[in-house]
Amino acid sequence: MKRLFTFFAALTVTMVAFAQMHGGMYFVGDASFGAMGTSKEQKKDTLVVELGNSYAGTKDKITLPDMAFSPDMVIKSFVIDGLAYEMVGTYPNMYFEWNADEFSATTIGIDGQEKQISGKLNARYYHTQNKFAVTAEFSYGKMGGLTYTCEEAFYVKSTSMPLTVNVLSTDYAPTENVTYQTRKYIEEGVQKLDVVIPAYSLSETPMGDMEVGSYTVCGLTYDETLGGYFKDYSQDGLTVHLKTYPAKGKALDDDYALAADGTTLLVQYNGNNVVYVENNFTPGAMLSPILATSGEKKVTEVKAVEAEKIAAVKSYKRIENGKFVIIKDGKKYNSAGRQL
Repeated sequence: MKRLFTFFAALTVTMVAFAQMHGGMYFVGDASFGAMGTSKEQKKDTLVVELGNSYAGTKDKITLPDMAFSPDMVIKSFVIDGLAYEMVGTYPNMYFEWNADEFSATTIGIDGQEKQISGKLNARYYHTQNKFAVTAEFSYGKMGGLTYTCEEAFYVKSTSMPLTVNVLSTDYAPTENVTYQTRKYIEEGVQKLDVVIPAYSLSETPMGDMEVGSYTVCGLTYDETLGGYFKDYSQDGLTVHLKTYPAKGKALDDDYALAADGTTLLVQYNGNNVVYVENNFTPGAMLSPILATSGEKKVTEVKAVEAEKIAAVKSYKRIENGKFVIIKDGKKYNSAGRQL
C-alpha cells in the first residue's frame, strides 16, 4: 500500500509540474539535420514545447530551430501545431510522448517566400531527467527526404534574482532583477551545468553608467567543498561586451576578452532552485575584477580547499572584504604589490 501511495504521489507531482509549464519549455541539445543522403551536426539547438489549454481549445506546439545544411540551404525555424501528448510507461520511467503521422507547417525561405512543410514527428519528454528528444521526417517545398533528430535536449530553467555588482570596492545594483538561464545535462557520465550570464546596466560607477553584455559559461561541474557547480573559465576564450558613458574621458564600447586567470563562476542550488550565483571576472585590461553576486551563499565552503584552488592558478584577482586583492602562488598582495 505504501509503495502504491508513493507511486501515485510521484505521478501527481509529475503531472502537476508538467501541466504548470505553460508559456514554453525550452530545451537545448545537440542535433543532426539530414538532407541529400548526408547529415550535418547542429550544436546546442534550442527546442520549445508549448502546452495547449483544453479550456481554450488549443493544442500543444513544438518549435524546431533553424536547420542549416549550407549557407545556401537554410530552413528557418517552424512550429508544429495541433499536437497532444500521451503518458507512456510507469514512474519513474514514465515519459510524455507526442506522435504525428502527418503534420503541416509553414516557414519563410531564404528567398523571402512562404514555404510549405509536411511530414511526421515523434517527441518525448522524460520529466525525471528533464530531458527532451525529437525526430522529424519531412519535406520542404518540393524537396523531400529531410530529417531532424535530437536525442538529448535538456531543460533550460530561468531564475530571476536581484544582483549586486562590486566595481572598485563599491557595490552597485541594477534597478531590476536579472534572469539566469541554467541547463543541467550529462556528458560522459558527469553531470554538468551551462549558465547564461544575463546582461545588466549599472548607474554612476567610476566609469560612468555601464552596460554589461550577456555571455554563456559551459561545463560547470559539482564541487562538494564549495556546495555548488564551479568552473574556472579563464581559458574558455570568452568575451563580454562592455559599454560605458563616462562624464570625462574615453567611452568603452566593444567586446573585451576576459582575464586569462582568476575568472570563476559558482552556482549553488537548494533542490532544483538556484539560490546563489557568484561570477568573478575581469574584462579587458581592467586592474580590478568585477564581482557579481545574486542570492545568499550557502555556508559549505572549506577555506583550505579554496586556498588550494586559488594557489592552483598563476594569478587570481578578487574582492575580499571590500578590498582589491591579488593572489599569486597562494600568497596575497594588495594593488600596490605589497604582500598582505
